[in-house]
Amino acid sequence: MKKYHINNLSCCRICSNPKLTKFLTLDQMPFTDNFVSVNESAEEFLNDINVFYCPECMVAQTQHDVVVDDYYEDYQYSVGSSQFAREFMDILALNIKQKFFNKNDSKPRVLEIGSGDGEQLLSFKKIGFDVLGFEPSSTLCKIADDKGISSIQGLYKDGSNLLLPDKFKTVDAIMLSYTFDHLPDPISFLKNASEILNKNGIIVIEIHNLELIAERNEFCLFEHEHSIYLTESTVNSVMERLDFKVIDFNIVPVKNRRANSLLFAATKKSSPAYIDSNAVPGTPPEYKNISKYFSISENIHSSIERLDNFLGHNFSLGKKIVGYGAGGRGVMTLAACNNAPNIEYMVDMNVKFDGCLMPKSNIPVKEVNELLSNKADIILVFSFGYFEEIRETLSKFGYKNNQIISILEILKE
Repeated sequence: MKKYHINNLSCCRICSNPKLTKFLTLDQMPFTDNFVSVNESAEEFLNDINVFYCPECMVAQTQHDVVVDDYYEDYQYSVGSSQFAREFMDILALNIKQKFFNKNDSKPRVLEIGSGDGEQLLSFKKIGFDVLGFEPSSTLCKIADDKGISSIQGLYKDGSNLLLPDKFKTVDAIMLSYTFDHLPDPISFLKNASEILNKNGIIVIEIHNLELIAERNEFCLFEHEHSIYLTESTVNSVMERLDFKVIDFNIVPVKNRRANSLLFAATKKSSPAYIDSNAVPGTPPEYKNISKYFSISENIHSSIERLDNFLGHNFSLGKKIVGYGAGGRGVMTLAACNNAPNIEYMVDMNVKFDGCLMPKSNIPVKEVNELLSNKADIILVFSFGYFEEIRETLSKFGYKNNQIISILEILKE
């Protein structure tokens, strides 16, 4: 088993306030991608996830960092097999071009931090951008390279700008998709990003939306890998600390976004091109009060109890329950449940999970075609952002709509 060192923090990640309030604990939770081979006798990494609220800057956050360099070097997460995800990436790239670079005669340069398998950069490249990725996983860098997308392998941190080729010492756009909320020090990142962003450049960030987490009781997004949990209001205040301003919260329409997406564009306050551009956050005022966060915690624990009751009840009736989606949502949701072993097996489109056991719950993972020969009575869909796409696939396998249940139907009150 890999050894992971935990650094415990003593103050807020954003404003350095030492007096934070803990509002949620999830006991002994794993990493989202720390799968175990069936033939491997290995003890998984498990540790409590505690989530805090800072009364000064109002940012929800964890106060521990797990040293993860080796973990991300082996990381293989990709959504490239989803048609919905590919369409989202194409829409995002096109809308960025039309909104911010339509009058630019030269080829805009975009740097993506946490570029994965290069699929998002490929969308930019197809419409005329010069692209470069920064990605810690050597496996994903190789996949991106095979697509013609160049990447620098490593974690983006202080000093990383020195690794950029001359052409990308200054860039027109910096893109982060579900990476910003993984960063242990978001403020340092923004300082480094500001150094290479040209005067009218934009930074486009997609993160998980704390308001949606609360609305859906989507506790699976509280992970060891995540450091901060933002609303539109706290996005605004965090960006302003480094002299950025948010200019767009609606780059992609909600109907085209992924499951839990807070997507925004920001630029330097001094940018001549966006002097009059400001996006107004729509966060309800109750998110400024700690009582809201205790309410979130209470609702989350009630949703875990509902899921446990659902699994226990249907198992007692002799129903064969199968889960669809062995990614982070499936891993973390089931890791919090006592009755997770009532799920006979999980399936996933990503074949790298096949033959493995889910972290902590130890549910076996199989390819999707297992559902043809090893029939389920109930299919519980954890990848709910792709629910319609999944349901269409399962209908071809002979499953009826009433057998296919989104996890949100249980978690959300």
